[in-house]
Amino acid sequence: MSLSGQDKGIALVTALILSLVAIVLMAAIMVLVVTNTQHSGSVKRYTSCLEATKGGMEDFIASMKNSTWTNPADTNWITGHTCKLKRDTSVWSSACTFCSNGTQCTDDSSPSDIINYADWQKSYGSYTVYAKIIDCKGYADGFLYNIELVGVGAGNEKAWIALVYQLAL
Repeated sequence: MSLSGQDKGIALVTALILSLVAIVLMAAIMVLVVTNTQHSGSVKRYTSCLEATKGGMEDFIASMKNSTWTNPADTNWITGHTCKLKRDTSVWSSACTFCSNGTQCTDDSSPSDIINYADWQKSYGSYTVYAKIIDCKGYADGFLYNIELVGVGAGNEKAWIALVYQLAL
């Protein structure tokens, strides 16, 4: 069988087209692998930050139980901020000297507010956890607190936890 003049080189063209398709598919697979690796790393860093924040929550609650107004049980309390313990929110501005300008005792609920006006903070490796008592109400058998915590990692990842906690007398 002889090839006509028009059929010459068809094998080369076909091989080149198939090679181009294979290269495009390989590039797409590489993009997917890199993207998924980055996403996986991001999830891992967030999960670590969340776990550090949960640990900070446990430490903060323990320090609330052991603190007094004048002598906090641990040095992670910002100076003077234990005055928010065992007092209703309505009296914070008169009982806590740092509340006089109104910004540090706001009940703002944003990560930046909690970080900038934290009542308590502690570092866990490359993570720092900030805690702020947002609200407090006294009852016959104790106090009910609205607390928010923000954990911040070295890569600027953040985890934010809000909880309600009752401290019995």
